[in-house]
Amino acid sequence: MKKAKEDLKSTYNVPNLERGLSIIELLATKTKGLTLAEITESLSITKSSAFRIVSTLIFKNYLQKNETTKKITLSRKMLTLGISSMNEQSLVEMSIDVMRALRDELKESVMLGVILGSMGTILEQVPSSYPVKLFVEPGTQFFLHSSVGGKCILANLPEEETYEILKGKTLARFTENTIVSKKEFKNVLGEVKKKGYAVDNSEDIEGINCVGAPIFNEYGYPVAALWITAPYGRLPTSEFDRKGKIVAKYAREISAKLGFLTQ
Repeated sequence: MKKAKEDLKSTYNVPNLERGLSIIELLATKTKGLTLAEITESLSITKSSAFRIVSTLIFKNYLQKNETTKKITLSRKMLTLGISSMNEQSLVEMSIDVMRALRDELKESVMLGVILGSMGTILEQVPSSYPVKLFVEPGTQFFLHSSVGGKCILANLPEEETYEILKGKTLARFTENTIVSKKEFKNVLGEVKKKGYAVDNSEDIEGINCVGAPIFNEYGYPVAALWITAPYGRLPTSEFDRKGKIVAKYAREISAKLGFLTQ
């Protein structure tokens, strides 16, 4: 049986495909990326072969290259494929108990969302225990610039990925508080990364406030966001910091389940 398997491999394997998969697997462990020279050294393949394979993967949008640092990383397309395969299963399954615990502590509706393409998508929610609550169907999409989920993830992505997602996009206004300046939005993302949580001060829907935090996978990549949403009367700006830290604590619990090791 072993001999038959070896014969099958020698007959049907495609060397360049195997090398391409090896490059993808290598880059999946190197979130800051590698140069072409580092890839060839790590995998012991020729420079010309690595160049052709990497160029093809970049052309097909599975890899991306930072022209300043020359670092090659997995693209949003590749990461989205990975997220799509795990979302409805492991991510929700690992998050649901934590979401319920967060709801029980703060009594507000709890949302779990991810970025897919240029929009965010709600994966799961746990409704508030209050009579008046915001109910959103799983699968509902949200804009990234006006949502707490979008801010949480964008703030913690590699800078070039955030740039690619926002490139050419207009930041539409939905309320008086919506951020429509990309310069201002970039400053907000810096604050989100610094504080560890994000806020939506009635920027998406008038009268609805949100506070959320990012969820990281084992490689430190922000794969999702966890947040609470409530009428501004129950979640005033004066409560943003206190409740933001609480949400961030629960988000870290989910991150730990995904293999992320906090400092």
